[in-house]
Amino acid sequence: MRPTDPSDLVTFLRGLAVFEGIGDLRLSAIAQACHVQRLPKGKALFNQEDPADTAFIVRTGCVSLVLSTPDGRDLVINDMLPGDMFGELSLVTGQPRSTGAVAREPSEVVSIPREEFMAELEAEPKLMRRVLETTSRRLRRSSERESALAFLDAPARIARVLLRRSEQQRDNPDVVTVSQEEIAQHVGVTRQTVARVLGKWRRRGWIITGRGKIMLVNRGALRRQGEEVPH
Repeated sequence: MRPTDPSDLVTFLRGLAVFEGIGDLRLSAIAQACHVQRLPKGKALFNQEDPADTAFIVRTGCVSLVLSTPDGRDLVINDMLPGDMFGELSLVTGQPRSTGAVAREPSEVVSIPREEFMAELEAEPKLMRRVLETTSRRLRRSSERESALAFLDAPARIARVLLRRSEQQRDNPDVVTVSQEEIAQHVGVTRQTVARVLGKWRRRGWIITGRGKIMLVNRGALRRQGEEVPH
């Protein structure tokens, strides 16, 4: 955690949809309570079942919300990108963290302590409404992902992950930076299953694989694969 410049944070917060229309006095009060944490790749921000005392906003990089399963596997529930808020639901409910949070790449997150966060929610109805909207959208994405796990086979889920990661990359979206282990964590299968599926697609000419990178050669084929439902 490092000291923060409140004026710099006010500028950052003002640019986020969740704080749209919030006055400068309110933003300044929030910024005064915030801290910025730098996370190297692979660093855990918090663990599943930890007490919840902070809400977070990604400033740079990407933070994955990870669910640890009873059989010892890690399943990525959501990827939080710059501007995304997370961890707020546990503050509202008072429950422990339902997932862990791990930096997928070198990242900076803005942390807002629970006391200040809850005080601002109670004082500013606009902020309360936008936080609820943000949380609802994320829960809907999680529900869609659960449906994919229930009804789509591994190749369809892997295709969707590659296409979604491509859409998230602003620079060179045709080359997705992701490891087989990361894909496995996103789709709930073993790394060996991911390797087998990618090998089949490579032989078909749909993708070109490299160390930690996958070039998407035939997006149409991947989209069709992602839409297939097993009979």
